[in-house]
Amino acid sequence: MSIVVFAGPSLPSAARRDVAGVEWRPPAEAGDILGMDLRPDLTICLIDGFFDHRPAVRHKEILLALSEGARVIGASSIGALRAAEMAPFGMEGVGRIHRAFADRRLTGDDEVALVHASEGQDWRPLSVPLVEVRATLCLLVRERRIAAREARRIRAAAREVHYIDRSWSSFAPRTLRSLLEAAHVPLKRADAEAALAAALTPPAQPPQPPQMVETSFLRALARSIPSRKPRPPFPVGP
Repeated sequence: MSIVVFAGPSLPSAARRDVAGVEWRPPAEAGDILGMDLRPDLTICLIDGFFDHRPAVRHKEILLALSEGARVIGASSIGALRAAEMAPFGMEGVGRIHRAFADRRLTGDDEVALVHASEGQDWRPLSVPLVEVRATLCLLVRERRIAAREARRIRAAAREVHYIDRSWSSFAPRTLRSLLEAAHVPLKRADAEAALAAALTPPAQPPQPPQMVETSFLRALARSIPSRKPRPPFPVGP
């Protein structure tokens, strides 16, 4: 079995050191899955991905991977979004963030969006994702360290800040910033670790591949990534 994991800020190097048998790749973008050698013994674990300044990984290429018999798992960030959207076709979702999207309790892409450093700086997060603001506030309310009314005000303020600028200091009252920073719930990392564990565990039963229909979209996407070897069902051509 071959396991490929697309990860960045949700799963820092410290969480990868003792994991054997995994091919680590940077956050996914459009064409990354299409350009893979898709086969039944492949497990793709989609955690992080680009979506703003680079085109996001496409649903059609995930569908292609599933139709070729590959196992595709999603969690934490764009993986959670895609897993909620592609569940009817056999993509597996893992973690609390995925469940929230699958149940429609969360709907916005910016819930998981953040700014991060480069690979050379271990993809260090430079902003706070809204989904972790929510998790942190819920924790503090459960522990009765802040009132529910105050938590709702902070959450509303956080939603008004663009994800690029979203930090505790950008929306939290000065008197509560230290408390919030200290209580910060790393929900995306927890879900990413759960997805990695799922990828390392053989499924209870083999996936049932959906039927794939060749589309002009995949042909166009294949033409846009000429450096990658085109797959036989979707040749690059006029």
